[in-house]
Amino acid sequence: MTETVQILRGGRIVDPANGLDVVGDVGIKGGKIAWVGDTHQTKDADVIDVSGCVVTAGLVDVHIHAYGIIGFAYPDRCGVYQGVTSFVDAGSAGVTTFHEMSALLEDSLITDLYAGVMLRPLGLVGVDYEEGDIRSIPNLPMDGWLDLAENHSDKFKYVKTGAIYSYGPGVIKLGKGLAEILGVPLYLHTGELDGPKPGAVTADAYSISEKGDMITHCYHGNPGGILDENGKLLPEVKDAARRGVLLDVGFGSFNFSFDVAERALAQDLPPALISSDLQQINVTGPCYSLTNVMSIFLMLGLNLSEVIERATIAPARAIAIDHKAGSLTPGFPADISVLRVEEGEFEYADVMGGSRQGNLKILPVMTFKNGQRYDADLDLAHDQRNWHWHIAEEKIPTVAETLGPAQREFLGALAAQLETLDWKGNCVDIPAANKLNDCFYRTKEQVGISLQDSLRAVHNIFFEDPFTYQLGLLLMRTPKQFAIERMRSVAA
Repeated sequence: MTETVQILRGGRIVDPANGLDVVGDVGIKGGKIAWVGDTHQTKDADVIDVSGCVVTAGLVDVHIHAYGIIGFAYPDRCGVYQGVTSFVDAGSAGVTTFHEMSALLEDSLITDLYAGVMLRPLGLVGVDYEEGDIRSIPNLPMDGWLDLAENHSDKFKYVKTGAIYSYGPGVIKLGKGLAEILGVPLYLHTGELDGPKPGAVTADAYSISEKGDMITHCYHGNPGGILDENGKLLPEVKDAARRGVLLDVGFGSFNFSFDVAERALAQDLPPALISSDLQQINVTGPCYSLTNVMSIFLMLGLNLSEVIERATIAPARAIAIDHKAGSLTPGFPADISVLRVEEGEFEYADVMGGSRQGNLKILPVMTFKNGQRYDADLDLAHDQRNWHWHIAEEKIPTVAETLGPAQREFLGALAAQLETLDWKGNCVDIPAANKLNDCFYRTKEQVGISLQDSLRAVHNIFFEDPFTYQLGLLLMRTPKQFAIERMRSVAA
């Protein structure tokens, strides 16, 4: 049986990795890129007219939150339906919750999911948690980290931690040392979110980082930024960029300022990577999508090829997937983004209340993942069911009806074990979350149920939509008696 050949015909092919900016065709056969540039007359081919569009490698977003408390119910809506074929969850999971993320998401996603694992074992606690308590990074399990690096190197792409004044430079050094041991880059959050503080560690973050390490939120407008009181770049920032430290946009919800970006670009400090930091509270604005952030940098003066490079081959190299992603190289998986560059009058917003006018906007049209076509739809990500999680308090979610006997037995056993623990719910208590996490895993082993089935048992009794949330943190934020009664009700 002859394999169907797909031909993307007549688009502007922009592939910075291979130095291409031409009008031509891209052929797809057997889920792989067959040829690029030349026009082929192939009998019975599925020809897709993309004239007037830009055809490039599938976009790679090195900073998104697909999992955890600020993640999405349907992460693909921020992936292949937005032109993104690969993304990295930036620290939502820690070393003790990485396996939870994998169990819940890997077999349900079209978009390739990679993990930047947080130094804190539980991962990201939430936007209502004020970073800075060094005791929130307890008992770093070196065995777990080594197992992660040795057994999951295909998915584990960097160690994430924060350059926070109250952590001091020691935590940055700790993260850097761990990253060196594990053979992955360090990925640093910068920018204080709770007001001016003494002893900013921004200079330390840029001095400690080495070639290939990534520093995100490089243009934030919060305390601890890259500019001095006169608006000049800190010398440590310029030195870091010169030696190959990768500055990442990480637009986020609190982390991008037009004023800072414009001053930095005027001093010849463009970003090395363009990422979105998409999460629940910014997907409806002002971030919206990776292509929106790319459009902002078109408006700020980068040309189309420079913008695409920073969202394809540059991030692919940064996370070591450039052997299969980030370029339109024949033989690579057919991960392709078809984009449209619209002309008009467009208003863009930062997170500081600033706005700018632009005359170009990049929009995704269609995405090919391993040769399979997905038509872009930005509205899917903005659907409230995708980003607004809430625990179903009034009634048991209908998805709980799908649980099998083993899952119901597990819930009954877990309810009995939780009776012996004390926690308040509706507050941040990391020690309690760790104890609840340990209780969950002990019960799972005793009952003899898989991690995926046990996690889904708990999630399905609280959420109607498939939000994924670190188990210990989910229980920590749920009142004790409500959680136990819900488990017993479903178990019965």
